[in-house]
Parts: sequence; structure tokens; C-alpha cells
Amino acid sequence: MLRLQTLPPRQAHFCLEVDRFVREELTISLAGTHVMLAVSGGVDSVALLAWAAAMRDKWGARLFCAHLDHGLRPESSQERQRVHALCDQLAIPCFSGRSETRRYAQRCQLGIEEAGRLLRYRYLEGIAHRRGCDYLLTAHHANDLAEDSLMRFIRGTGWPALAGMAAWDPGRRLLRPFLLTPKHRLHALVQAAGLCWEEDSSNRDPAYQRNRIRHQILPLLIKENPNFLETIAQTWRQAQADTAAFDTMLTAARQAERVVKQGLLAPRQELESLPAALRLRWYKEILDRMGPGQALSANLGALDALYTEKKSGKRVQFPGDKQARVSPEGIIFGWKGD
Repeated sequence: MLRLQTLPPRQAHFCLEVDRFVREELTISLAGTHVMLAVSGGVDSVALLAWAAAMRDKWGARLFCAHLDHGLRPESSQERQRVHALCDQLAIPCFSGRSETRRYAQRCQLGIEEAGRLLRYRYLEGIAHRRGCDYLLTAHHANDLAEDSLMRFIRGTGWPALAGMAAWDPGRRLLRPFLLTPKHRLHALVQAAGLCWEEDSSNRDPAYQRNRIRHQILPLLIKENPNFLETIAQTWRQAQADTAAFDTMLTAARQAERVVKQGLLAPRQELESLPAALRLRWYKEILDRMGPGQALSANLGALDALYTEKKSGKRVQFPGDKQARVSPEGIIFGWKGD
């Protein structure tokens, strides 16, 4: 049975280091909790299994594993079986499901990557909820964070969301303990634990934007700056500090919001008291609360321009069928067609 004391000292220290990041930076304790681990079978998620298995005695936690077969590759059903076998080896109960990702993508007019992500999180969050888990853990690491930040830059995401995904999403109880950890350290942990992993052939397919960034753009940036991943981590930490500051400064604005017939009103009186940077942040926060669909900085800027020019009746459309309309009372956030 994999335990902290059975690992080489270097890897045991690494496990404790990640646990310290979760406890001290994210202020989350896994002691006495029920934890669902998202495991695809790749080296990153197998490292997540190894880390949690090594730490479970220290935490006194109950571990579970969830795996979703996206039905995209002929070998995926065998990979599903091997994930179950790996969990049996580690004495971790495993739950798995299958999705028809291509069919869902066609029906919803989504790309394969986006459809797979939506189905994956829907399954993972659902099984974690049904099993009464306190946390859902994924194996995203520093290389993933760099890729995500670059993808957001390409799309035109504003600050501080430009810094990349969150390590902790309280609304979804979603935790990413490896987010500031380089991928090579996860590989070393899996090798030290003597565990096997799968290689997903689709991870090298240049048809996917993330793969082009991973195999073409990111290596160039690391060549220019060998400490690029550390730079990304520093930028991410600055973004967390800025987010916390923005959240504090917008407390009064949130309290001023009013539900009206057409949606949610951000009152003009409150908007006039805020500098442009905080207005933009408030717009984005309201839109994020409305559900999926990322508001880009260009759209937010267009909305603020309409507001400052007092273009009453003018609207700006946002992804996810959301819209914002300037009115004499302020800005009303609602849904397309309302």
C-alpha cells in the first residue's frame, strides 16, 4: 500500500510541500474530509492519485476516484479498465462513466475540446455531489496554467482573469493542488511510486489549440526564459491578490444591485462612484454569476464606453446568451431576447 513513508525522501518532501500549499496559501484543510479525485489515467492524474494515497493517513480522509470515458478513441474503454485496476491497487473506490462527446458537440454546436470539458465537469461534479464529497480535486499543474494563461491572452481576456484558472473554486468545491507545480515533478512522483499511466494520443493532435500552444508556443517561451513557469506562478499570485482587493472594494456595489423586471440592475449612482477599472470588474463579476460564457475585455470596454457616453437603450451581447443594456437608471444585465 502506498504511504508517505514508503516514498523516497525527495518525493515524500514533495507531497508535504503540496499539502502545505493547500493549507497555507489556499487555507484549505483536507483533514477528515471525503475527497473525489478526477483521474483520466494520464501521468498527471495518476500523480494526483499517488499524492492523495500517500497523504490519506495524515489527513484521515476518505478517497474516491472518478473517470469519464469521452468515447473519442478506440482505446478509451481499455484505459477505463486500467484506471479501475490502478484504483484497486491503491484501495481507492473508483466510479466511471461514458459520454458521447462528438454527438453532444454537434447538437450544441461546440468544439470537441469545449464539449469534452463541459461533459467532464458535469460528470465529475455530479458524482462528487452524489457521493457526499467535500472536495473535487483535479491534476492541473503549472504547465497547464501557462497554457491556460496564453489561451486567455489569445482570446482577449482582461486582468486579473488573464493570469489563468483558479486553484480553488468554492462554488464548485473544486481544488487544484498542483497548480503551481511543474509537470516534471508529477512525473517523478509517479515513477517513484511505481505506478503506470496512459498516453493519450489526442494530446499531440495539432488540430487542438491547446496542443499547438503546448508543443509549439510554450517551448519557445521557455527557451527565451527558462524560468517562464515561475514567472507565470508569480503573475498568478499577483492576480489572486488583486482579485481579493477588487472583491473588497466592490462590497458596497454588490449591496446596491437590484433585481428588476428585465434582469439585474447596477445602479447609475453606484457606477458613478467607481473608477473605470472597478466598473469593468463589476460588469465581469455580474456576468460570471449569470453562468457559463467568458466575458472578454473588448466587450466589457464597449459596455463601459456606452455607459460613460450615456447611450441609453444600447446593448452589448456576451457569450452564453447574456446581454447588458444601458438605461437611465444604470446598466441592466439579462438574457438575449428579454
